[in-house]
Amino acid sequence: MSYALRRILVTLPLLLAVSLLVFALADSLPGDAADWRFAKQPEAKEAWRKARGLDDPFLVRWGRYVTGFATRLDLDRSYQDDEPVGPELFQKLQATFELALCAMVLGVLVGLMVGILSAVFPRTPLDYAGNVLALGGISVPIFWLGMVLIVIAVKVLGFPFSTNRYDPVLQERVADFRTHLYLLESLVRLRLDVFASCAKNLLLPSLALSTIPMAVVTRMTRSAMLEEMGKDYATTARAKGLPARRVILRHVLRNALIPIVTITGLQFGQLMGGAVLTETVFSWPGLGRYIVASGVEARDTPVIAGGILLVATTFIVVNLLVDLLYVVIDPRTRRAP
Repeated sequence: MSYALRRILVTLPLLLAVSLLVFALADSLPGDAADWRFAKQPEAKEAWRKARGLDDPFLVRWGRYVTGFATRLDLDRSYQDDEPVGPELFQKLQATFELALCAMVLGVLVGLMVGILSAVFPRTPLDYAGNVLALGGISVPIFWLGMVLIVIAVKVLGFPFSTNRYDPVLQERVADFRTHLYLLESLVRLRLDVFASCAKNLLLPSLALSTIPMAVVTRMTRSAMLEEMGKDYATTARAKGLPARRVILRHVLRNALIPIVTITGLQFGQLMGGAVLTETVFSWPGLGRYIVASGVEARDTPVIAGGILLVATTFIVVNLLVDLLYVVIDPRTRRAP
């Protein structure tokens, strides 16, 4: 059995277990949706509960939920208006995905560069500056950093700040987009005006969110690079007279990529689930903000369960892709159990 197939087969029961856990947690929330929805119409409460199947056993309701999600991507209907919550959740998920992806790209690029320089020049002012940058990225709260970035961008630099994903005047240009991944789809379609507008509005929130992966990748890159640079193959390569740049980038960095890629996948999953603070500060129309506003505050259980399930599924899929990427980085992992 191939490495990729084994990883995929392991992922399927994991997704099933996650769906069971999410559904159980959402089902255990205090309160009854029928009580507050039909507070003034108690005679309609039991009929609504029966129509929604809320009186069925737990496993029956979970099986129906999983079957609907697996076959039709159906995430149930809202307890407030009985409208499907899936379309809105998928739209918000795409907004959060673009935000997390841009933050991840910024964080990984800066983290790799700073981590490599810190490892190549250890215990120097450059190394100390990298450590301070990484410590600040982990320590500074995102909501505070976001507000500081807004003040500096608007008051000092005159940067136009907007809570929209793109300039409203471009509405007709994006009307035919097939997805809500406006930044990525505009790049594929070569709609450069839409791409520039989306990138401009993404800059500040993604910059604030990127500090966490930047700090983690910096520390991991420095540690992994220092460990690899002390091994015999690196010493032999330098003794043979290979240029230092080739030794570092082609040999040392390649062997150090496994832990770096691993932590990158984990960080992306955490950004997907933890972007709610950034989305709140920048009024970004993402999934985390939507779950809080339309799910938690309104006690709408299908919104909460569906949103958490989408985040968990994205996290699992990203880590599956990271596992498959191991084979590209180091073909020896193909033989791993």
